[in-house]
Amino acid sequence: MGLGVLILGAVYGFAALVSNDMRHVYALGALLLFCGAIWMGAKGKGNWLTAALLAVPLVAGFDYLVLQKMPILWPHLLFWVIAAIIGAYSLSVGRSRRIVSLCCAGLFVAGSLWYCTRYLPQQLARSLNHFRDVEAPAFTFQPVGNGPVPTGPPTGKILVVDFFATTCGPCIAELPELARVRAELRDQGDIEFVVVASDAGGDTPERFKSFVERRHITLPLAYDPGGKAHTAFGFTGVPALAVLDRTGRVRLTHQGYNAAEMNFGRDLVRFLKTL
Repeated sequence: MGLGVLILGAVYGFAALVSNDMRHVYALGALLLFCGAIWMGAKGKGNWLTAALLAVPLVAGFDYLVLQKMPILWPHLLFWVIAAIIGAYSLSVGRSRRIVSLCCAGLFVAGSLWYCTRYLPQQLARSLNHFRDVEAPAFTFQPVGNGPVPTGPPTGKILVVDFFATTCGPCIAELPELARVRAELRDQGDIEFVVVASDAGGDTPERFKSFVERRHITLPLAYDPGGKAHTAFGFTGVPALAVLDRTGRVRLTHQGYNAAEMNFGRDLVRFLKTL
């Protein structure tokens, strides 16, 4: 149980300090549980109870911290428990049992690859993307920096609004993706982008401008005093993206971002080209 708590701390620390990509979080958790269970098996404690106790802290912590907000990640828990069980029995006495454990480990690796490359990215996209056709709320942004900046619903143009905070890790990870989407659509002059911060996230126009310039992001910047527009769109957190069509109607909202959604940029480009 104590080893399980250490594994929870390692996975949580990795997600907070290194990467919150749910593929990486899953892989690290599975690897640590597997290796921890092997170590316990080498001490003569390789059984299902060992596997269960080892996995409980990570499963419970992930359920409390992540799963309640992103229930589509429930397979993390199942795969983690399986990793612990396979590890616990990998040193079992008997050639036949070891062969079975080896085969199970191979199937587990194959299942993990499918989960991380197919299932997880697709489910994240379905969970975070919300296609709609509703009238956009009235809003006015304050331009930040030089150059043309959309400050309200444009006439006859598509507008991509990304609500942002300088203290938000997923927001920062999303910015390069948005920059690449804008670059890919640079020949289409009727598609505009704007990244919007607000004092609701603790930012000021000066801090926001300086922060983005240090990262060499050239997207148009605006400020939403009081977070009024953010609230009017119905968002409760950041990052939050809204796409308005040429008639000023909201056609897509996307709240949250995780690098595990591998096709985020590609899917956004395809969608914008259909409007």
